[in-house]
Order: sequence, then structure tokens, then C-alpha cells
Amino acid sequence: GTGATANVIGETSKSGGPALTKYVTRPVQLAAGNDSGDLNVYLDAYRPPNTDINVYYKILNRNDTQSINDSSWQLMTKISGTGSKYSTNRTDLYEYKFAPGTGGVDQGYVSYTSSTGTTHTTFNQFAIKVVQTTSDTTSTPVVYDLRAIALPPNVNTTF
Repeated sequence: GTGATANVIGETSKSGGPALTKYVTRPVQLAAGNDSGDLNVYLDAYRPPNTDINVYYKILNRNDTQSINDSSWQLMTKISGTGSKYSTNRTDLYEYKFAPGTGGVDQGYVSYTSSTGTTHTTFNQFAIKVVQTTSDTTSTPVVYDLRAIALPPNVNTTF
């Protein structure tokens, strides 16, 4: 054997990723006393058929000693009902909502494990990454607005 090692980097790695089209925000620092426990992202977009838009986030707890740049990205879920909306022409825009969760369900909170093994459920810094994908390079999604809202945990979730 050659002893070669394959190193695969996905969009959740702290940097890099295979997508050709993406937008990454600068880290946002929340004011003192405004630490949050949930994050929602809204965007308006032109999204033709056979395309998709994925949103990722990374967060950092006030007491975490690592840099936010050392955190991994986490995939958000498109909230139920928004994932099936496709544009029919360039002026046909839809609002999409993304949140931490799976299968189109907002879990109502964030969580990450730091490099020291501590699990954090609140944050005072966050960054967003929007990844646009297509199976046809002549037809691509276009994002027009991006709004991120830091929330207390479980605001949008009913138990």
C-alpha cells in the first residue's frame, strides 16, 4: 500500500466544501446580555426547478475559548412547506425559512460541542453560510435578502 489518506471536506467542515456557489457572512457579535439559544434565517430567492438552497450556521458561546472560525458548520432545515416552492420566472420570488432541526421541523434550540468537549446551548456570536446548488448550470438560484434572527430557545416550538 501507498499509505495515502483521502481527506474529504464537506460543507459542514470548518472551512472549504465542494459547493461552487456560496455566501458566508462575517461573524455577528451579539450585545452583552443578549445571548441567544435559537437562530432563524429568512431569505427571499428566485429558485427554479432542479435547484436548491441550503443554509448552515456556526455559533460560539461567550465562555468558549476557541475562535468561531474553528467551529464546524451545521445544516439548518427548511421549515415544512417552504422546500417545495419553485419560481416560474425571474420575478417570482419566495421567502424561505431555515432553522436548526431536521425534516422540516424547527427544533427550537441550538447546540454544539466545543473542541474541549463542552456542549453549549447558548451563543453570543454566529455566522451564516448560504449554499446554492443546481443540476443545470444555466439555471441557478439567486438570493435577494438574508435575515438572521437570534432568539431565546423554544420561542417557535410548542410542547
